[in-house]
Amino acid sequence: MKLHILGTGTFFANINRTASAYVLEINDKKILIDCGPGTLVRLSQLGIKIEDLDYVFITHLHPDHTSDLFPLFMNYRLSDLTSPGSITKFPKFFGPIGLDQFMSNYAKNSELFAYDGWGKIEVLDYSSSPKFDDFVFKSFKVDHFAFEHFAKAYSLRFESDDKSIVFSGDTADCHGIRDASQNADVFVCDASFPKDVKLKAHMNTLEIGDVSESSHVKKLILVHFYPQYDDIDLVAEVREKYTGEIIKGQDLSTIEI
Repeated sequence: MKLHILGTGTFFANINRTASAYVLEINDKKILIDCGPGTLVRLSQLGIKIEDLDYVFITHLHPDHTSDLFPLFMNYRLSDLTSPGSITKFPKFFGPIGLDQFMSNYAKNSELFAYDGWGKIEVLDYSSSPKFDDFVFKSFKVDHFAFEHFAKAYSLRFESDDKSIVFSGDTADCHGIRDASQNADVFVCDASFPKDVKLKAHMNTLEIGDVSESSHVKKLILVHFYPQYDDIDLVAEVREKYTGEIIKGQDLSTIEI
C-alpha cells in the first residue's frame, strides 16, 4: 500500500495546506478518501488523473471534506458529454447514508442539472456493507458534534496483505474510533485541537495519544490542522501519551505502508 496525502487542512486553506483528501493505492487500485477544497488541484500536482481513480470514499458530508466532490463528478460528466469514450472507467462513490441525495441536491442548488438520470457513477452508502476483491473495507460510526448537531460521520479502515490503514475522519474520542484503530499499522488522525482545548467535535492531542497507545497503533500520521494552533508542537503533546512513531502530515507527501 501507498498513501498520498493531498490535503492536511480544514476550511482555512493556504498555499501550503488544502483541506482533507488522500489517495490510497492498494495493488493496482487508487482510492480517493475525502474530497475537500483543493483536491482536484492536488491530484493534478501529483499527476493522478481522474480516470485513474477506482473508488471515492467520503467520511462525512461537511464541506471541508466534500466541496470538490461535485466538481470531481462534473469532470467525469463533462468529459463524457464533450468527448464520448474518452473516459472508460468511472469510480464508485461511497459515503454516509444520504450521499446520493447530497449529490442530487448539490446539482439542483447550483442549477447544474447534470446528476440525476446519468448513472455512470454509482453512489452507495455504508449501510450496503460494500465488499471488494483487492482489500477489506470496514466503516465505523464515530461522534462528530459540530454547531449543536451530530454529523453522520465515519472512520474508515482498509486492510490488504496483512497491512491496515485507518482514516479517522473528524471525530471525538468514542467507541467507534477506538474500534477502528485497533492494531492499525497506520492511523491517519484528525489533529484539530491541542491538549488544552476540549470540545465535542474533535479529539485533542492527549486524547489522540491515549487512543493510539491503547489501540496499539504502529504509526500515527497527524492531519486536519487549524492554523490557529500552528505555533503549538502538536507532535510533542501527542508524545505525552503515545510511544509509537508519529508523522506530522504534509500536503503532497507520499508514505509507503
